[in-house]
Amino acid sequence: MAENFKKIIVVDDNIENLTALKDTLKDKYEVYPSQSAAKMFDLLEHIMPDLILLDLEMPEMSGYEAAIKLKNIEKYKQIPFMFLTIRDDIKSEMEGFKYGAIDYIHKPFVGPLLLQRIKTHLSLMDYQKIEIISTATVTAMEHIKEGFILVDTNKNYLSSNPAASRMIPGITKLIKGDSIYSAENWPEEFIIDEGNYVEFSTTGDSRFFKANISPVYDKNKVLIGMIVLISDITDNVTFMKELEMAAYTDALTGLYNRKHFLELADAEIQRALRLEQTLYTAMLDLDFFKNINDTYGHAAGDLVLKVSAEIFHKNIRSYDLLCRYGGEEFVILLAVKDEKEAYDVAERIRTDIKNSVMNYEKTELRITCSIGLAEFQKPDTLEESIKKADDALYAAKNAGRDRVIIYKPQ
Repeated sequence: MAENFKKIIVVDDNIENLTALKDTLKDKYEVYPSQSAAKMFDLLEHIMPDLILLDLEMPEMSGYEAAIKLKNIEKYKQIPFMFLTIRDDIKSEMEGFKYGAIDYIHKPFVGPLLLQRIKTHLSLMDYQKIEIISTATVTAMEHIKEGFILVDTNKNYLSSNPAASRMIPGITKLIKGDSIYSAENWPEEFIIDEGNYVEFSTTGDSRFFKANISPVYDKNKVLIGMIVLISDITDNVTFMKELEMAAYTDALTGLYNRKHFLELADAEIQRALRLEQTLYTAMLDLDFFKNINDTYGHAAGDLVLKVSAEIFHKNIRSYDLLCRYGGEEFVILLAVKDEKEAYDVAERIRTDIKNSVMNYEKTELRITCSIGLAEFQKPDTLEESIKKADDALYAAKNAGRDRVIIYKPQ
């Protein structure tokens, strides 16, 4: 093999994958296959590769475990590696970068694309003179969407591309040799350390980014600088937040759903019991709600639910818990001084609902609500307290609706 070929260790427990990878890379790189992470570490005793392609799913030692071990061994922690995996979800990809991978390759891989991505990463880590950047590289940096920042070993600014300036506008005022941290509005969580991976936000947390920091060595393997590649991950972060939100909120009203309410309420009850605070459970039901749906349609019913939820939310404190329990029923866990305060909150909600006018397709909709209140008392469970509030709600319905009734033991 040519002496100037870069060395790549390929790790995959599947012999067919290993063969395919070797065949793809062998014309351009010196390839060392390994069927396990353990054998890879044996190879590392004799070969210092320029890159490792590391399968994620392997018996005995997974790709994640191998990555941790690489980072914990001083002589290996600077070796760049890419994960190879059949996983294609955003969470797994972000987890891969968290472990220090410079890229995340999906299997089955596309040969030419894999070669190009390897070439790109190795080129970025192969600068021998930071101050000399070819015209081709400058042109590429100006057109890629990723931000590119070059710093020396003292974290002093050397150069950047337009994308980086758009992401962190403060770097446009820096001159070569200025501390990168002196850039105006530099995110304080964005610490540049070789081989590090950082997530940060800018502009009032409206945009989210990830930065991969790669070391740059001279031909004698002496660290001479660092390359920072910044990607905009706002869409990914927003998507993950939406998934998280969907897991604990009701899609129509935006209130907590029943499952998440029960989780939070259990913790709140334990806190209140420790502090000997008074809690009341309130069960709320919109009177004759079915008539709204039957007369005006479900869109009108949805409007009534959303507006009612807003009224409920407006009348409670930030530390009270409110959820859509199901259908037109809602539950509130109130932290109060006494029964009178709980009643006053419930009565205020009832009055506001009764006085509210909701406009739907030029029709004024009005509705009332009935509320049952029950004090949480030892040794009640949350479910038992809700049942007592529901019994009080049932009594309010039987008494004519549009009223608040407090549960009293028989």
